[in-house]
Amino acid sequence: MSDSSISIVCKKSRYPNNEGKAQEILEWLVANNIVDSNISDCTLGSDNGHTVAKGAELVVEEPRFLRFGPGQINGLSVIAERTIFHTGGNGMEELICPNCKNDISQEDWDFFDPWAGGETDDLTCPSCGQANEIHEYSFKPEWGFSNLGFTFWNWPPFTDQFIKEFQQRLGCDVNIVFSHI
Repeated sequence: MSDSSISIVCKKSRYPNNEGKAQEILEWLVANNIVDSNISDCTLGSDNGHTVAKGAELVVEEPRFLRFGPGQINGLSVIAERTIFHTGGNGMEELICPNCKNDISQEDWDFFDPWAGGETDDLTCPSCGQANEIHEYSFKPEWGFSNLGFTFWNWPPFTDQFIKEFQQRLGCDVNIVFSHI
């Protein structure tokens, strides 16, 4: 069986007070019984996840697909460091430059390195040479770039209301990134 994730990612490369906001959002999710407060190994690549709780049934479109119980990859990873939230096996169909409108998804992806290294919040298009803030580019499927994101492992899609409330609590637009491993 393969694993998938849904990441809710702030649409800001440098979210101010990202660690404080990460804690605030986690406390809100725990208070609403969406995730458990205890740390466990319920996420891929980490042993510091928060498992799904019964309140999660109210924030997903198809609750019957939630995985409950110990030993499941079914948790939340809170990421408060600069990260590229990519689609995994879902790949990238298009990456459109806001200046030249060229699809640069087939180029050598070295142009991501300065952003990933924290040197800049921009991408420089290898086609036209213009630099733009990374969130001005159009990614298909959607990717996220921030120092604050929340990855939910093996959860069904969220309700629009939950995404809207999440976004309001963050105080900024978000990217929703679907990944498949």
